[in-house]
Amino acid sequence: MKATLNKLFSSKARVIHLSHFHKGRLVWSKGEDDREYEYLFSCLEDVGYFPKMPVILQSDGLPWDIGNAYLLGQLEKPSLSNMKTLTARATHLKYYLQYLEDTGQHFLDLPKKYYERAPQKFSVFMKQAINDHEFSAEHINNILSSVAHFYTNIRYESLVAEASMENEPFTPIRKTVLTTNRVGLVRSIQAVTNDLRIKSSRRPIPQLGKLRDGGSLRPLTPEEQRIIGEGFRKNFASIELELMIRVALETGARQQTVCTLSIGCIKRAFEELEASPSMDNVVINAGQRYKADTKGGQLNRLIFRRKLINDLMTYVYCERAEKRRSRENSFYFETDENYVFLTRDGNPYLTAQREVLDRQDPMAAWNINAPLMVPKNGQSLRNELGRFVARIQKDEPGFNDFSFHDLRATMGMNVVRALRRKGYPDSKIFDHVRQRLNHSDIKTTELYLNFDAELSEFNNIQEEFGSIIYPEGGDE
Repeated sequence: MKATLNKLFSSKARVIHLSHFHKGRLVWSKGEDDREYEYLFSCLEDVGYFPKMPVILQSDGLPWDIGNAYLLGQLEKPSLSNMKTLTARATHLKYYLQYLEDTGQHFLDLPKKYYERAPQKFSVFMKQAINDHEFSAEHINNILSSVAHFYTNIRYESLVAEASMENEPFTPIRKTVLTTNRVGLVRSIQAVTNDLRIKSSRRPIPQLGKLRDGGSLRPLTPEEQRIIGEGFRKNFASIELELMIRVALETGARQQTVCTLSIGCIKRAFEELEASPSMDNVVINAGQRYKADTKGGQLNRLIFRRKLINDLMTYVYCERAEKRRSRENSFYFETDENYVFLTRDGNPYLTAQREVLDRQDPMAAWNINAPLMVPKNGQSLRNELGRFVARIQKDEPGFNDFSFHDLRATMGMNVVRALRRKGYPDSKIFDHVRQRLNHSDIKTTELYLNFDAELSEFNNIQEEFGSIIYPEGGDE
């Protein structure tokens, strides 16, 4: 069994979540006895609550004061993309706390000898963990970056006395990094890292038949796509799942974007097409200031065909969708802010950042009698997809499982193959794929253009080996 990071520690420190966290004001006063104190807590006015607020607990069950003070300081900061980011940082700091508890150290153990300082020793410990186990160097470095961020911010927020951090916990390192923009121009930018991070040449080795594009993705074959379409015709999938799969296959959108599309953006796209009958496609923007979420909040321009927009509009106005929007769990009710796709209980398949922010405003119309928020992470979609695949496999036992994210790679390879059939040069195909999939790294786009050639080369080698081992039909 593959080792997990928790197996490295004896400490029972853990992260819990508060479902309904309010920022407030705490006023202390002396009681009748000078040794007694009383306090009064009041919520801040006109400030909403934060869902799923992480809290770090020590092994003794008490909150880790400095760690949680750091997390509180991160709330509402522009650099905090969402509560998932805060939970990730809390988990990373929990590993650091476990190390401190196991070794009997304090986070302010920063002696004069550099290599004896707690964060430096933690970095060495994690490097050894990479050597002893199959841990990802990228994941370990994310943890170490969170530790550096923790020290930087507790000093900036004056959460500790300046004298207690007289010796630096780490050394910042300024680096020049070459980046390529969307039109292929190379420029240099200054980046700041630190010496806690581990240098490692270990890179994930892509499996044959898969692409690395935000994960290990398997493009579905044309035959598998045909079988999926047949599954739609046999009603193996709910109409919600069918439309979500179609959006992903036609636009290359990730799960978080598909699940957080708003009704308003579909209506505006429909109106744009109605105003221009000659248009076959329309662009819907996601990320940044737009309603639908994207990876890292990056701007993404999704191209929708007229047929798909028409089908989405038909669904939005159907009785089934209206019934889901009327459920108690439907936060936005019958407004254009609501999600296109909701579960039968009225919950989103994945909670959008706009809902988290809108719930911060207690005066917003949506918050009147709004039910308690339980953030959704896409599990309902994964469950529906699993049931859909299982139904297909009853008819087609050889049909392989696939993830929703695989549809993104499938769309990319569909574009490559379609444009090659039309005789487009690879330079044009490269530009088209990169723009459609919103790649920031040109090497990722290159994987799509090389995918079929590498797969074909492997198959030819296998056939060559077969002819050597089993000559003249000897395999029979």
